[in-house]
Amino acid sequence: MGSLRFDGKVVIVTGGGQGLGREYALEFGKRGAFVVVNDLGSTPGGVGKTTKAADNVVEEIRNLGGKAVANYDSVEFGEKVVKTALENFGRIDILINNAGILRDRTFKRMSEEEWDLIQKVHLKGAFSVTKAVWSTMQQQKYGRIIMTSSPAGIYGNFGQTNYSAAKMGLVGLANTLALEGKKYGIQVNTIAPTAMTRLTKGIIPEAAGKEMKPEYVMPLVVYLCHDSCKENGGVFELAGGHICKLRWQRTKGAVLRELGKRMTPEDVKENWDAVVDWKETEVVQTIGESTMKVGEAVARINAGDNDLGSNHPIQPALAKKHEFKPYTQKHDAFDIILYHLGIGASTKQQGHLKFLFERSQDFCVIPSFGVIPAFRLNEHMASAPGLKIDYTRILHGEQYLELFKPISPEATLTSKMKISEVLDKGSGAAIIADVNTFDESGEKVFHNQFVTFVVGYGGFKGKRSSDVLKVVMNPPDRKPDALVEERTNVDQATLYRLSGDHNPLHIDPAFAAMGGFKTPILHGLCSFGYATRHVMQTYADNDPAKIKAIKVRFAKPVLPGQTLRTEMWKEGSRVFLRMIVVETGAACLTGSYIDLVDSGSEKVQESEPESGAKLSSDILFEGAAERLTPDMVKKVGAIFQWNITKDGKVAKSWEMDLMNGPGVIRQGQAKSPDCTVTISDDDVMAIFNGSLDPQQAFFNGKMGVKGNIMLAQKLDVIFKSQAKL
Repeated sequence: MGSLRFDGKVVIVTGGGQGLGREYALEFGKRGAFVVVNDLGSTPGGVGKTTKAADNVVEEIRNLGGKAVANYDSVEFGEKVVKTALENFGRIDILINNAGILRDRTFKRMSEEEWDLIQKVHLKGAFSVTKAVWSTMQQQKYGRIIMTSSPAGIYGNFGQTNYSAAKMGLVGLANTLALEGKKYGIQVNTIAPTAMTRLTKGIIPEAAGKEMKPEYVMPLVVYLCHDSCKENGGVFELAGGHICKLRWQRTKGAVLRELGKRMTPEDVKENWDAVVDWKETEVVQTIGESTMKVGEAVARINAGDNDLGSNHPIQPALAKKHEFKPYTQKHDAFDIILYHLGIGASTKQQGHLKFLFERSQDFCVIPSFGVIPAFRLNEHMASAPGLKIDYTRILHGEQYLELFKPISPEATLTSKMKISEVLDKGSGAAIIADVNTFDESGEKVFHNQFVTFVVGYGGFKGKRSSDVLKVVMNPPDRKPDALVEERTNVDQATLYRLSGDHNPLHIDPAFAAMGGFKTPILHGLCSFGYATRHVMQTYADNDPAKIKAIKVRFAKPVLPGQTLRTEMWKEGSRVFLRMIVVETGAACLTGSYIDLVDSGSEKVQESEPESGAKLSSDILFEGAAERLTPDMVKKVGAIFQWNITKDGKVAKSWEMDLMNGPGVIRQGQAKSPDCTVTISDDDVMAIFNGSLDPQQAFFNGKMGVKGNIMLAQKLDVIFKSQAKL
């Protein structure tokens, strides 16, 4: 493990002459930094002045081979402190706001002077020095700042109202500076240490003080200031070698206002237990998240929903009776290719050509495409009676897709939807919509089940569970049997939305911000497609016909450009899966699985050549065999496999060995063909008699070629020999 070095970095440590500040200054000096040791040299109460404290630390650093200078100004005059750094070292990289004094007194006895002095040194002092370095750090696009708070500021402490207020003020100062400095490469963090120093002597018992040495605080401060640390806006409590990060947490609370009614103190009293109940909590990290929570509460109120109970816009019985108009969608090979690109298929991946090239002999559809025709119908869900909901409150919760036959690359599909159930989840409503999709013949191709969560629309006293729901399943309790890791493209959402989900949440930064996201997010169904590909690749030989059903729960958003890792566990014909966003470690798909076609009962039917059937082209191959010469073999030098189709199925195969010995053309399978040609009986006749150009047949999709395509051009020798037949 490499040492954390600060060579060439310039560090200002306020209050650096004793206690915690001395530990910081010495350590930075040992690690190659140029240190400005600031210390007024006053008593713990802020009385007097001496240069001795700062000078001693500077001398210690220099004796260790480091570089340091002293500054004796009060932190009230931040520009003077910073001037010392600039005049001696020319820049400032790190600021440790550590200086402080105490004037403890119970609030009743505290004077205004004692209050003002503490604010002036702690809060105003940190402001003054930080203000003086801010422009320099902005210009150099780099900075590390530490604010020193205290457990007294976080929790309060008897006799320290002035100190507690100042220390909590530093937390607020740091939180905002962390936001404002981020784009300039300035990171601001706050520590709340407990250590035995001259300030805390008499406050911390002497026995406990032996375990609360300043040297146990120093390591966190040094790491937070290193280039390898990306932490910004954190608040850390630490003492005696223990470090923990703090965050704001709140109760779920209760909405106690009704439309058209006056909210009263009695409403608050009667629902007080719900307001202060910590059984369900929410973590709020930004003011934006807090505002969003308020917006959710207001949306509930405007929808007529609250925790007092009232008429509700969701009426499950009415919604379940509604008959939606069927939706018909036609797709072709290029729609399929566009979808495949949208879920990450690539020509750089082995075996993906059959997903991306419409003339590939094996061109086929990845089963997850089945969500596309059904999705358009699901968009109209909120138009049903009994579902008076706000579209902006909708979240896609879960998805189930079951396949009954392979999806054709070109088809006209009709989808029919019904609301099967609406569940009351308290904080919202879960709408279960089932969609069956049929082809032109009326045969069912696939079935979808959408589970849509509507935030803030719970409380209608409906069912909390239903047998119609395709439930999620947790994976086995062991390490994954297999995993696939793949990075998404930064424009993945832009590409995927072209398949039908045009929600601006996935492309418009302004719209995404309204939803509480810093940037547009990736479609959940895009991750659904990635997971399907990964399971196909690992357990289904990339064969779509081996996928029976797919079930996922959408847990966390994914940002375009992030890396997805699909973890898989195989149990019989079921593959359990969990998808992780590698950059964050958060699971974006949970409780998910894919069922494979049971090889014992539902084998994929493959066409076998009907060797006994007589085809028009037989005479051509037989004639070519009779006219085959060593010269032709020499000119071609390759082995070909011909698959002749009739009514879309392979009816006969021919081996054409034009490489070994005198050559041979005969019915059957070639062992190691260099090139395989698949063509209909009629089209091969047209090629041999010269009425159909082979290249035109290839580019029109009438002739499929696998293997070394360029070798097919040499078959012209054979075609010409048969042209007179």
